[in-house]
Amino acid sequence: MESTEYLEGLLHQFNLGKGAPISEVVEKYLEKTLQIKFQRIIINQDVLKEEFVRLHEAFLKITRIYQAADQALQMGMFSQDQLGKFYFNQGVYAMCKDNYLQAGEKFQEAYKINKRNVYLLLYMGIILMIRKNHYAAEKYFSEATKRDPNYDEAWFYAAENFFKAGNFNLAFENYEMTRKLNPAYSNISQRIKETREAIIAKRRGNKKDSLLRKIVKYVRNAFER
Repeated sequence: MESTEYLEGLLHQFNLGKGAPISEVVEKYLEKTLQIKFQRIIINQDVLKEEFVRLHEAFLKITRIYQAADQALQMGMFSQDQLGKFYFNQGVYAMCKDNYLQAGEKFQEAYKINKRNVYLLLYMGIILMIRKNHYAAEKYFSEATKRDPNYDEAWFYAAENFFKAGNFNLAFENYEMTRKLNPAYSNISQRIKETREAIIAKRRGNKKDSLLRKIVKYVRNAFER
């Protein structure tokens, strides 16, 4: 059994005191982890990622201690909305730990409950992009930009996916939209510069290929005469 001081320290992270019921722990946990500062893609933001992981792990530790004291967390304690948010948090936590398989499973559970969550759509797209399934990822990024056309990160990750898929023209358009919505977006000017260079290099490559095809065709025709 964990010490009383240890449990109180965990509860204090959610502004709760000794003896707080599990239902209140759930409510405060979701309130903390769904603060506006976490309503962005946090997997590449170390400070936010570390804070989110700390809160989620504190919640898991509390539930284990309560379970040992015959106060187990039951899924029936969650409302449907809370359950969707809990699955979403589990997915984010798994991504923070680079466990993409588990993250995908949890996000799918959350998606069954709420298909309109833009952040959920982005995370699902990112997992597919990491797996190099760019076509499937495009579906989620496209849906996210439709759900919230003014959300800069949706356009940014859509651009990232197009770039990795080699579709530089669409990547350029989406990066430009990101800059239009948020001129201060991290490294956006560099991304646009790199994409413009990739477009030029691809055009040059196509011209070279075209010239090579002409030479091959000329040589083949010469031998056929």
